[in-house]
Amino acid sequence: MGRSRETTLLPGLLSVALFFFSLNFIGTVLARYSRDLGISIAATGAIWSAVSLVSFVMRPFSGYLADKLHSYVSMSIGGFFMILAAIVYAYSHGFSGLMAGRVVQGLAIGFFIAPSIAVVAMAAGSYAGMALGYRSMIIALSSLVAPPIAGIMADAMGYKAVFAASGILAAALALVDGILARRIRMARREHRKVEWRKALNRIVILAALAAVMGGSGFFAISMLVQSHYRDLGYSASIYGYFMMFTGLSGLFSRYLGGRLSMTRNPAVLAIIGYAVAAVSMVMLGSMYLIPGAYIVALTYGFGLGLTVPSQQLLVLDAVEPQVKNTAASIYAMGFDLGGFIGPLAYGYAASLRGYVETYYLLALSFILAVAPLIIVAYYIGRGDPYSRPLRWDR
Repeated sequence: MGRSRETTLLPGLLSVALFFFSLNFIGTVLARYSRDLGISIAATGAIWSAVSLVSFVMRPFSGYLADKLHSYVSMSIGGFFMILAAIVYAYSHGFSGLMAGRVVQGLAIGFFIAPSIAVVAMAAGSYAGMALGYRSMIIALSSLVAPPIAGIMADAMGYKAVFAASGILAAALALVDGILARRIRMARREHRKVEWRKALNRIVILAALAAVMGGSGFFAISMLVQSHYRDLGYSASIYGYFMMFTGLSGLFSRYLGGRLSMTRNPAVLAIIGYAVAAVSMVMLGSMYLIPGAYIVALTYGFGLGLTVPSQQLLVLDAVEPQVKNTAASIYAMGFDLGGFIGPLAYGYAASLRGYVETYYLLALSFILAVAPLIIVAYYIGRGDPYSRPLRWDR
């Protein structure tokens, strides 16, 4: 990597750290807060799903904006919406307030996440797989550190303290990315032409389909386990430790996934990751109590970690540089759609059948995610023209 690429990569990774630390502070306590306000598990699932629906709607616009102007422009807007979301949560006292907060948070996610994938990959050039692995490691680190801190803060100081900490981190993010966006736009005043069709090919579409199923399981787990532990009488810190163990194993597997995806078929790595995640859900059905659940968290985190950088590299390697933000947004829309469907469906299932039976059902989401990736692995294995490698700097 040349010096210019390194100096661009480091701010991108810093931005990812600030955003996901802010996000994990809120995510650690929000379902519990909803239940403490007397909101049912089914309604809590609806609140949890709202963020994904909003980000799904925003992705095409944010991807277009990032490709036309720059990734940091969109990322800085995401930071401002994250500040606003933290404020709304802090002053919410019922269903409508939490739903409003989730709508604003959905805007933040819609503007930030996909451009942050593209900016890291393009800054790294031929080391994109490794850089995406580092990005994923930072996300795992945020899951390792932020949840236990947020849980302890909620137990000791209440929910507002957690929301305030999230808002402060988001403010730092908005400031950093705002400065970067201004400097880049001052140095490069041209407006790019973005052709949407170049971001759509079968690799991108199939990866997005896999993300729908994977996202439905991922978002449902976060909501269900947090709510379940609250209903069992566990303190907020217990769920924080569950997420900490998820992040601990994910820290290793995300690095491994990013590094191996540069020399191995990334679709195969994602398939292995989803298989491990499915096994972890079967384990969770009988090991949801502490401390056995921590073994489940380690298993789940390892599987999830293999899927993230490998799928991202699949998508970004399949398109040309001028539409990478748009392609990343299409891929992320798959997670959004899954994130909308999963908490609603599995939250309703939990209200009817209980948490334990629902954990077994969650394995289905990860099993179904494998199907489109098998097709992708076949395309890549035969040297498909819409697959790796493409030059990042052409």
